[in-house]
Amino acid sequence: MTDQGVVYDLGYKPHEGPRLGRSAAVRATTKDGLRRMFGLRRRARKKILPFLLFGIALLPAVVFVGFVFLTSQIGAGDIVETPFASHAAYFDIAAGTVLLFCALSGPELLIPDRVDGVLAVYSSRPMTVFDYLGARAGALGIGVGLFMLVPQLILYLGFAALREGGFVSNLVTNAEDLFQIILATVVYLLAYGAPAFLVAVYAKRLAPATGVYLGVFFGLQAVADGFTNAGTRWAAVAALADHPGVVRDWIFDRSSADLVPTRADLAPWVSLVVIVAIAVLALAAAVRRYRSLL
Repeated sequence: MTDQGVVYDLGYKPHEGPRLGRSAAVRATTKDGLRRMFGLRRRARKKILPFLLFGIALLPAVVFVGFVFLTSQIGAGDIVETPFASHAAYFDIAAGTVLLFCALSGPELLIPDRVDGVLAVYSSRPMTVFDYLGARAGALGIGVGLFMLVPQLILYLGFAALREGGFVSNLVTNAEDLFQIILATVVYLLAYGAPAFLVAVYAKRLAPATGVYLGVFFGLQAVADGFTNAGTRWAAVAALADHPGVVRDWIFDRSSADLVPTRADLAPWVSLVVIVAIAVLALAAAVRRYRSLL
């Protein structure tokens, strides 16, 4: 025994590079969210569903533009009328895949951090609650944007190339379509993404959270449809899956008679109010919960 202490060199080296600060932490958290949603750097089974859904959303646009190109080469005329021959109608194809993508991604972005006890790592960085939640929401927004905007961009460029008048001229003439597409994409992001976050804020496991999200959407849709058919007009407010379609129609100045709120003769602004109200509720619930965790 000796009363002299011993110093061990454990090889610790202090950080010698630049301290990137808060913005870098937010970017890293957003990038991590994208990797989680698409299963990047993870097991192969984690990649299957996200990329399969993306392929389902993308493939019809590619097939349609290719079909129109072939018909134009054999002199079959200009762009033919099909169920998705417009930007507005194509949102109906992408909407189902976005709904499923949000059902999987919302829980994946929030739940593992709480369950695995790694929120302390984020709180040790110069990040606020709004930084963390904003980064996670930003990752979901980028994911939804890929699902919605990439197929629409293919259609936009394809229409411009195949219609008469010249490619550049058609791009300029139809530039308003881009603004409408982006605006409608934001509506779908709020309508489908905010409820996914609201469920994920309180759920403790991924699979049940996804099940609750889809159950609420499809259950309320069935209830709203049944009561609306029975003559209860304001029951259409519960048709959460149809509200972004109503606002989309409002943006593109068209009407879809198969949407429950439209059949109930509710004004489009009612659907917009419902979407925004749920988004605000999800934000408030997330901030309140994570202030006690971060």
